[in-house]
Amino acid sequence: MRNHSGAATPLPHRQSMKEPDMPMLPRPIPILMCALMLPMAASAAETCKLGYPEVDKVTVRWQGPCQDGYAHGKGIIEARKDGEVSMLYEGMVERGMPNGKGYMTLKSGMEYSGEFQNGRVHGKAVSVSQLGDRYTGEWKNFKRSGKGSIVYTLGGRYDGEWKDNDFHGQGVALYSSGRRVEGEFVAGRPVGAPPRPAPAAPSGKHSLKEEVPHVGSNIPRTIADGSAIPFDASYDALTEEQRHLVRGWYRMLDDSDEPPYPLRGTGNIFRAIQKLNAKNPAEGVLSMVVMVDSEGNAETANIHLSPNPDIAKLAGFVAMKEKYKPARCSGKPCSMAFPYTMSFRTNLN
Repeated sequence: MRNHSGAATPLPHRQSMKEPDMPMLPRPIPILMCALMLPMAASAAETCKLGYPEVDKVTVRWQGPCQDGYAHGKGIIEARKDGEVSMLYEGMVERGMPNGKGYMTLKSGMEYSGEFQNGRVHGKAVSVSQLGDRYTGEWKNFKRSGKGSIVYTLGGRYDGEWKDNDFHGQGVALYSSGRRVEGEFVAGRPVGAPPRPAPAAPSGKHSLKEEVPHVGSNIPRTIADGSAIPFDASYDALTEEQRHLVRGWYRMLDDSDEPPYPLRGTGNIFRAIQKLNAKNPAEGVLSMVVMVDSEGNAETANIHLSPNPDIAKLAGFVAMKEKYKPARCSGKPCSMAFPYTMSFRTNLN
């Protein structure tokens, strides 16, 4: 089915370290970054060679000086897939690859600023996810390795040693509940703590349809799809597998704690936002974090990414009107953030 009014797709969320997918949040290392790491075809219109071999439907362009036939010096590399910019790099380049100081942004909203080597973040750099998670520290081959600090938008932080994108070595972790742990970490967990349960593979995908069929049709159109979590289910109505996926969005959630969740599920806000987008279809990512108090009331709504200002304004308004199941910390209601992320596209098959 093709929908020309604009469709919203919940994005899978990947936490910063070995996390399960979630239906509403993308996170590093994102799919679009893979487009950078895969070989890419340099545009025939460019006279400077770039260090990326061919990949179907992906082109790379260079704006800057050449040396010995290669892009070399300070300039801009732009990667496009299917006509859309998927990666933009501005900074130093050696023999057609990012090398030295630079800044990279991806279509998903991920940003990297710092040192690059052979096209990868390597050395000291800062990354900011589309939700605002901010890591400052050392990298090796596009992975957090060495010493660094990360602050999570959904609560908690970690300062210390890293290996392959995980807490590893001496460090200090502050969990969403306020619990503080200082000591040695292995594979993202304090030494002696039981391993984090392996993420379960989603058993199916859910879609969201219009409540009332569009004018001229008796069949409600699909307005959102691709979610591992049902849109109109409360937290209590989710299966154990689905609740595990929701908990996986929160890197610093204690094993016994629960995140907040809309009492009626996420469908209400998806419908409201999609209704506005249908009037003036836009493509792009909406990323929003709502702070929920211990009574289940929304306190603030912070928009990190939005296709346009109108959608951002409506999304914040609708999210603030929602009632939520409060988070639980050590068995008691507590304040915690809840994330919404959706990707808008003008065609849905």
